[in-house]
Amino acid sequence: MPTRLGVAVLLIALLNACATPGVIRLDTGQGAPLEYKPSSSNKSVKVAAEAFEEALTQLVLNETLTLQSPRRSQLVRASYPSNDAENRWQRLMGKSFGGICQPGQRRGDCLSLLDDMMALSEWDKLGVALGLSLEPLNESIARAVEKTLAPQLFYTVIATGLITWAVLAANPEPVFTKAAAIVSAVLLIYLGVETFLEVVDASRELKWATDRATTWAELEQAGQRFANRVGPEVARVFVLAVTVGVSHGMTGGAAFLASRLSMLPNFTEAAVAGASRVGIHLASVGQVSEVAVIGNTVIISLPAMAVAVVSQGLGGTAAGVGPVGFRSWGSFNGLKSALGSAGKGKQWHHIVEQTKGNTQQFGPHALHNTENVIAIDEEIHRQISSYYSSRDPLFSGGQTVRQWLSGQSFQAQREFGLKILRDYGAIP
Repeated sequence: MPTRLGVAVLLIALLNACATPGVIRLDTGQGAPLEYKPSSSNKSVKVAAEAFEEALTQLVLNETLTLQSPRRSQLVRASYPSNDAENRWQRLMGKSFGGICQPGQRRGDCLSLLDDMMALSEWDKLGVALGLSLEPLNESIARAVEKTLAPQLFYTVIATGLITWAVLAANPEPVFTKAAAIVSAVLLIYLGVETFLEVVDASRELKWATDRATTWAELEQAGQRFANRVGPEVARVFVLAVTVGVSHGMTGGAAFLASRLSMLPNFTEAAVAGASRVGIHLASVGQVSEVAVIGNTVIISLPAMAVAVVSQGLGGTAAGVGPVGFRSWGSFNGLKSALGSAGKGKQWHHIVEQTKGNTQQFGPHALHNTENVIAIDEEIHRQISSYYSSRDPLFSGGQTVRQWLSGQSFQAQREFGLKILRDYGAIP
């Protein structure tokens, strides 16, 4: 009886732990962290197969491959011996994306049961299992990279990023930094905290299983379990996030990274969702320095300027702010009817303007929401509107600022709008 009682208590504790909703904390290093709790409406941003393939194609074709030697007047090695360890790794990853060869076959684009598995390291085995888990995406990935000069390079880049992230996630209390933090932030925005924590837990299980695997069949089973837990839609976001995070595009600075992020499917929907479910804008993930997971709490370290406006008291679910939740409307009149007056001496202001072109391109809900509309002093609002109607030689090229801005991406318009608000003293 004591044993049964102990088991019952343990099961109840585990069920309670599983039932505890995830929490997001934004740590800016200034005062108490802002805290977010997911709501039932925070569903994952869907990424369909066609959208995934198109986005991955754009990402890999716009990838910068540096061929020039960092030191002038020196030769650059363009080929390597066939027994080079890095070449073996690339061939292994290329094969894993091709799956396990059919009985009696032994080809260069799939893993053969006749190959010696005992020579694989724990890192190799995890990589193989991850590659096998992506079997539903293999055709899309193959088509996305087929037009590149070195398809195997991209298999290796994607696989290396996936493995690095999964190894970090497998730790008891994982901490993601640098590129892994960018990947984590994109996953959180697209998937939400609950699904993100599920991917972390699935990675732990995968690492545990592959460390102990001694046959190809066991690796295949481990990869299949991982695939079943995360599902193809989550796997698509995972691959895209890794492709962005590990790309050389990050070396081009925040602006170049933002341009690559805009290639992700349903960017506008994700940008709006990110403000409500994570408290940061998708275009600002490049400023995330660290993502840590402690139990069911995800802590994001980032500068205060990267925190979404909704987190700074204009809505959202920030602790101590009096949260009302992220909300959007199909028209400006709908927003004003719901929120009422902007206040005495104030007017509602759109960070990304509600022009006809923006409404057609981004949709009304991306513009008329508590993340994009804020109350500012009516005189400052008049001055900003006047500036947008003027011609600034630094930006407009003969057009008005508004006309020039209409040709920019959503995140570029948002960054410009926030800069103007700071320049005019409307926000700190």
